[in-house]
Amino acid sequence: MELPLYVRRLNGRRARPAADRAVAAVASVWRTPEQRRLGLALAAAVLSAIAFARIAEDYLTSDPLARWDVSFARWLSGERSTAGTDIFRVFTFVGSPAAALAIATIVCVLLYRRRQLFAAALLPVVLGGAELLNLVLKLSFHRPRPEVAFVHLDTYSFPSGHAMISTAAYGALAYLAWSRLQTPRARLALTAGTVLLVALICFSRLYLGVHYLSDVLGGAAAGAFWLAVSIALQTLYGQRSARVFTGSSVDRLGRRITRS
Repeated sequence: MELPLYVRRLNGRRARPAADRAVAAVASVWRTPEQRRLGLALAAAVLSAIAFARIAEDYLTSDPLARWDVSFARWLSGERSTAGTDIFRVFTFVGSPAAALAIATIVCVLLYRRRQLFAAALLPVVLGGAELLNLVLKLSFHRPRPEVAFVHLDTYSFPSGHAMISTAAYGALAYLAWSRLQTPRARLALTAGTVLLVALICFSRLYLGVHYLSDVLGGAAAGAFWLAVSIALQTLYGQRSARVFTGSSVDRLGRRITRS
């Protein structure tokens, strides 16, 4: 049933101001670099959380992804070679929490010595939060490791700690380096190199048979989620925390230690 003309005009007048207000709200959020960074970080966190939830649901309900996990792990174990094992053990070491912590610590100290406290504060939050979140998730899902593993580990399988830590840590390093690069080509190379490194680390866990495919996909999604949350927290509270920290007793002690 078609509405009378005067009703359609009235509805149109009401709809236009609502649409204008929505556009104005989006424009105001996008006005400054900090607001854009916060908006993109929150959007990335939501998308990553949705991706992780879908992967976890597939595992819990034995959907096709979880069923394919086992057959893919068995097939890949049959393709494993000595040379490939040696190569991917290097990548799995690069993606280990110990290696990521060592690299992040060096970068954090360098930023701290240059008094770039806002940037330096991101790395401890990313590494510490990712480690804690991974532990909580592993204990929550308590998935056994694949039976075809190259080495047998006692810890749980889902989500992959290497995938999660490397996504969060190397993603954070790429994020900090992004603003220091001036050309689109350099930024594209940085993004491609980071994605390739994380992908090789994730694949190394599959090649060595210590994780299922859904483990590394879930770990990468959880790592991206925590990285996005950390960037949002830095955007909201980083400058204020840096001002409070500057000149404190902890800051003075840190400056003495890092000078030596």
